Amino acid sequence: MGVIKKDIVNTIYKELFTIKFLHNSYGFAHKNLLADNIEIQPDDATKNLFKGQRIGFRLFNDQLICFIQAKLQSPEIVELKLPFIKFLADVRIRFLMNASNDFFSKTDLAISDTKQVYYFTNKVNIATDGFISMHTSGVENDDLKNTDIIKPDKNCSSVIDIFNNGAVNSSYDLYDGAAQKIKSPLYTIRFKNKI
Repeated sequence: MGVIKKDIVNTIYKELFTIKFLHNSYGFAHKNLLADNIEIQPDDATKNLFKGQRIGFRLFNDQLICFIQAKLQSPEIVELKLPFIKFLADVRIRFLMNASNDFFSKTDLAISDTKQVYYFTNKVNIATDGFISMHTSGVENDDLKNTDIIKPDKNCSSVIDIFNNGAVNSSYDLYDGAAQKIKSPLYTIRFKNKI
């Protein structure tokens, strides 16, 4: 009788973080999805980071999901997930967002020129309920920042920066402890209707 070999799978993909976009003019009830009206792409430095760290992302309906290849600490502890390749230094993940004319026609935003962008980050935030804008009620003019300070590498209407650590509130950090246990935080950006 032959020897039975048992394969153990100890790598998986885990949500690194999720960004939920709230906007009352979009959704299945309106037969108009937010994902069809915004475009989100990583900047060049983030694309390179994703290749080296085995990270990917998808935009589904009203959520941007960023996922990372992870490994189980042990087959017995399924909940504890660690990055397959750990971050060795401070890391910034940057997404550039552009929106359709339909989005701008339905959204209460100041029209920004190429000298300003809306800026959202887990590092400087209101530190409540996962919001990464300046207000839980919705994006305001104080979310606008000068492009010479933010320095996006392409023209865009908004910049989203997610840092691996150093947030005002530790629940906004991506990892917990030196082992870098993946926390999978849910961040939120609310856009106000123009009407």
